[in-house]
Amino acid sequence: MGTDFSTFEEALYLDSKKAFKQILADLGDDIYVIGFYHSGSCSFLPMFNTHTDFQSTFEDEYDCEEDDRLLAKWNVSDFPSLEDYSEYFEHSSEILQTLDNDDSYEIVSDEEIQKYWQAWLSTLERVLIRLDNEGVFSEGVERNSITLAILAYDETEDEQFSRIKRMNPPAVLATIETDFETMIASRNEAEQLAMAEFERMLQEH
Repeated sequence: MGTDFSTFEEALYLDSKKAFKQILADLGDDIYVIGFYHSGSCSFLPMFNTHTDFQSTFEDEYDCEEDDRLLAKWNVSDFPSLEDYSEYFEHSSEILQTLDNDDSYEIVSDEEIQKYWQAWLSTLERVLIRLDNEGVFSEGVERNSITLAILAYDETEDEQFSRIKRMNPPAVLATIETDFETMIASRNEAEQLAMAEFERMLQEH
C-alpha cells in the first residue's frame, strides 16, 4: 500500500494556515493547545482548547475533583466543538474524500495498517511544523504559552507526548512535562494492576 499524501498535505497546509490564524485571532492567549485530532481512518479535525473552557469543564463536569484535572485538561472529548472551524478545510476535505474512496490499494496486514496510520500522523505533523516555522503560532500571541499537538484516537499519552516533543520548543515542554509524566505513570500503574489481576484469575482457574 503506497498512498500518496502529498496533494492532501499541501491543501491541508493552505487550509490550516487560514483556519489557525482565525482561531488565534478569535481566542488569542486563552488558547493553551492547538493542532489536530485524528479520529481514525481517513478523518481529522482542527483541535484546540482554552483556559476558559478547561476551567469551565473542570468545574461543571468534574466537580473540581483534583484527580480529574488532567483528564479535563487533555481529553479531546471535553474540548470545544472541533467542528466550529471545519468550514476552512473544505478543499483538503475534498481531497481526503478522494483518498478514502481510492480502491487502488488494499490493506492486507496489520503492518500495513500501522504504516498507513503513521503516514497520516506524519502528514499532520509536517503541516504543523511548517506553519510553526513560518510564525503562524506566534502571530499576536506568546508562542511558548501554546502547545502544538496531534491527539490521535486510541493512542497512549506516551505516544502523544513523543510527538508533542518534536513539535514544540523546550519552554513549552517545560510547562507540560509534569502533566504527561503523571498521565503516563497513571496509565502504566493501571495496566500493571490489570495484568496482575489477570494473572491472579488464571492461577485460580
